[in-house]
Amino acid sequence: MKERNKIGSFVWMMVIILCFSTNVFGATFEADYILDKDQEKIPIPVAYTADRVMCFFGEKVGALNNPQDLFIDSSNNLYVVDTDNNRVLRMTLDGKVTGVFNGPADFPLSEPNGIYVDEKGNMYIADTGNERVVVLSKDGKFIKEYTKPTSELYDQSYPFRPMKVYVDRTGYLYILNKDDYHGLIILDNENNFRGYIAPTKLEFSLRDLFIRLFATKEQKEALLKRLPPAHSNFLIHDDGMIYATTIRTEKAQIKKITPIGNNIYKKTDFFGEKLDDYGNIVEPMFVDLCVDKNGIITAIDASKSKIYQYDPEGNLLAVFGGYGTWRGKFVNPSSIVVDSEENLYVLDASANCIQVLKPTRFMKTVHYAIGLYYQGKYKEAIKPWKEILNSDPYYIIANKGLAKALMKQERWKDAMVFYKKAEDKEGYSQAFDNYRHENFKRYFLVYVLGFVLIVMGLYQLIKRLYQITNNVR
Repeated sequence: MKERNKIGSFVWMMVIILCFSTNVFGATFEADYILDKDQEKIPIPVAYTADRVMCFFGEKVGALNNPQDLFIDSSNNLYVVDTDNNRVLRMTLDGKVTGVFNGPADFPLSEPNGIYVDEKGNMYIADTGNERVVVLSKDGKFIKEYTKPTSELYDQSYPFRPMKVYVDRTGYLYILNKDDYHGLIILDNENNFRGYIAPTKLEFSLRDLFIRLFATKEQKEALLKRLPPAHSNFLIHDDGMIYATTIRTEKAQIKKITPIGNNIYKKTDFFGEKLDDYGNIVEPMFVDLCVDKNGIITAIDASKSKIYQYDPEGNLLAVFGGYGTWRGKFVNPSSIVVDSEENLYVLDASANCIQVLKPTRFMKTVHYAIGLYYQGKYKEAIKPWKEILNSDPYYIIANKGLAKALMKQERWKDAMVFYKKAEDKEGYSQAFDNYRHENFKRYFLVYVLGFVLIVMGLYQLIKRLYQITNNVR
């Protein structure tokens, strides 16, 4: 009887596992993956694992309420913008709270949405509800505030509603204003307006052209009210580049912007996915991103609750996460940061939690190989790329990375093999051209000598045929 019960329990357990791993209860079996050129999912080894979750911070501090932003300073302090509690928390990376800041007593924070902390520990807080950026000292004392610019060059028709803020090396403030297509606002230390940078534009649309030609007056007026997409978040990296996410756009959802405002990614680049796990068309909605020491970009797509990771050139490294209420899944992710150990901290605005994700050995090796390549250590990068391919022979970025490393060593023929595996036609063509050119240089004398011999042979053949013809005559 006991044996039969054991067998029955085992059968039921297998049935439950099977149901959850298929789609019997409406869920989908998810694995970490990348996308091929046709947007088809290719499974990869696990990229990150959920290390811990931080939701409650003691009786005095309590829980978060619709938090919107994270920041890690140079001293490894983690800052949380607790929006609906109108405060900012400072804590250690393991979640021990070391400071709670509500702003000046006579003018407290109201709906803060973003934060930047400088090397002195001064906090620049995007105090959205109060229409200002307020600066607090390390101890929470008021230092100064930045308000709406009075310059004629600033579009006064737009309310000043700072959502995110960053300070560059010169001390200029870069402010992301809510739903503002003009671009990032730049203010100097004296609150003087220094202009906009990286404005967004409406792309040409054939549909809009037909509307202008054939639509009614009301339809044309509605078209004129359309505004360009707006940035949803940004940061300024140590390399001086501005990384930004943009919503309500069909391409260029992630941008890498130079200090003069030019996006160096291709305007046709598409980031994220057009379909969700059920095959429904969903527009990507990237709400935040972080960039590590190797230039690797990790971005949150709030429409699918997924995390997308790209190399410095915008090639996809991994997709993970997804909607759920258990570890490694998210309900409404709102912010992401990375520490010096490559751990990711993901803030969930609906679950009111911070999840810490640790990279697996597979992902650490990928990052290591990419770091070596961009440091110019091409020969050293070959070994980790091969190690990755031992784990996953079909990992596109490893095949492409190995091909690039071989190209730098002028091993054209070997590079062609891995470019072919990566289905990189452009890279394969470049390797083939170099291989053909090298062979031409190497065997130039042989080619010339062969050509001369062929010409001489033809000459002798023609001469002989001419003699035979004369004899016949």
